[in-house]
Amino acid sequence: MIIWILLLIAAVILLYKYGTRNFDYFQKKGLAFNKPHFLVGSRLSTVLGTKNMIEMLTEIYNEHRDEKISGMFEFNRPAYFIRDPEMIKRLCIKEFDSFSDHRLILSKEAEPLFASALFGLTGQKWRDMRATLSPAFTGSKMRLMFKLINDVGSQMSNTVLEQINKGADNKIEFKEFAQKFTIDIIASCAFGLEINSFNNPNNDFLRIARKATNFATFKTTIKLVGLLGAPWLMKIFKIKFLDEEFYKFFGAMMTDTIKTREEKKITRNDMIDLILQAKHGKQLDYDNEEHTVDGFATVEESQLGKEKVKRTWEDDELLAQCVGFFFGGFETVSSVMTFMAAELIIDPNIQKKLQDEIDEVHKSLNGETLTYEHVQKMKYMDMVVCETLRKWPPAPIVDRKCTKEFNFEYDDKKFIMEYDKNFYVPIYSLHHDERYFPEPEKFDPERFNDENKKNIRQDCYIPFGIGPRNCIGNRFALLEVKTIFYYLLLNFTFEATNETEIPLKLGRSQTTLQLENGLKCALIPRAEE
Repeated sequence: MIIWILLLIAAVILLYKYGTRNFDYFQKKGLAFNKPHFLVGSRLSTVLGTKNMIEMLTEIYNEHRDEKISGMFEFNRPAYFIRDPEMIKRLCIKEFDSFSDHRLILSKEAEPLFASALFGLTGQKWRDMRATLSPAFTGSKMRLMFKLINDVGSQMSNTVLEQINKGADNKIEFKEFAQKFTIDIIASCAFGLEINSFNNPNNDFLRIARKATNFATFKTTIKLVGLLGAPWLMKIFKIKFLDEEFYKFFGAMMTDTIKTREEKKITRNDMIDLILQAKHGKQLDYDNEEHTVDGFATVEESQLGKEKVKRTWEDDELLAQCVGFFFGGFETVSSVMTFMAAELIIDPNIQKKLQDEIDEVHKSLNGETLTYEHVQKMKYMDMVVCETLRKWPPAPIVDRKCTKEFNFEYDDKKFIMEYDKNFYVPIYSLHHDERYFPEPEKFDPERFNDENKKNIRQDCYIPFGIGPRNCIGNRFALLEVKTIFYYLLLNFTFEATNETEIPLKLGRSQTTLQLENGLKCALIPRAEE
């Protein structure tokens, strides 16, 4: 009996030693760090559910507020936390060759499509795929794709207006409402399908999309903890992040669409056209066009994205890009739309000013169709969207992985970051730091007027990331949000109901910004003048 007790004590001690073996990592380097906890590292509050991701990040950011670099722990794994904008810019741009990859949380075994999408690719394969895809997201390509976006926005707003005028309930949950817009645009622009989710709200595309991007469930949280803390265990039990229905649905849809396009020689200037060219070893030319003003938040493509590539891609690799486009555009864009609508409800004066600008554009059209150029000329629209992205960035935090040993020397610090270690860029925290944005909790589009935006530091305002690995679809996302809000605010006014939660309260999602109970509001049809 005593032997078994001693063996148990020894096992507990060994487990504790193993689980805390890296906890002195930053101390050895002379860096301040967030105190880790056994097994969960710096994530105790989020694992227990007492704090959401933003609260955790804010706590870590403020604990060593004046340190350019500090440490935190992803469970037992040490990770660097970088606050200094100049340092972030240096590492993500100037030293990009040493930090060119993301840390891959979802391995190819655990999630093959995620790992093969642009976000998950590494090294030369990422460079080749980035250069293959980037020509599809230039300003000139957005002009061609705008018709598809515009058709969805116009059709959907007209459908909703007609339904409300016929007696349908005008009270909505805005996130679910926005998802219908975004899924119809993705279906059209990425897969060449017309769905009309407002007439057909139970379609499989929308149902599976919502199921795949619901990251706030207990089951999803457990999977994410497993993939972060014990990826080897997830691999053994072959546990994937997404269920099999998702793979079967998107795989069949992609295969059928490509087959139809090839047989009937259909061209739509969408993502599938790009995929077909890449499949046959061709590459679109990157337009060396004159600079187009797509909005203050637009991120310019790096030279890496403009390189010519001679490479033939496998079908699964190309399917992964469409899946990546889906995940990049569905959850994030609908979330941005929800937060923007919430801020317009909170401040009706901002909403009215934006409607006045939209009305002016509508009158200037004289019955003609809205154009790409008209959308880009809406200055106040851009200001409101930019401020939404500042206060509620779609990616609150991003990372980079060290791809080759790097020597740090700054102030009185000198240490080496080893290969495979990663650092985090706390975008949300930078956007909410009063040193860079006075009164950061205030929603103030005037920060981005012609006079004030000159004072905004480009390395402190990074809603789409920074450096060559910025969000490739940033132009598309901006165009989508502006077009949809043009049609919504042309036809409706957003108003609070007795179920609208103000102030806004964030939910417990571990990956994205979400309102705890959604945004319940009313769409009030505007009277024709």
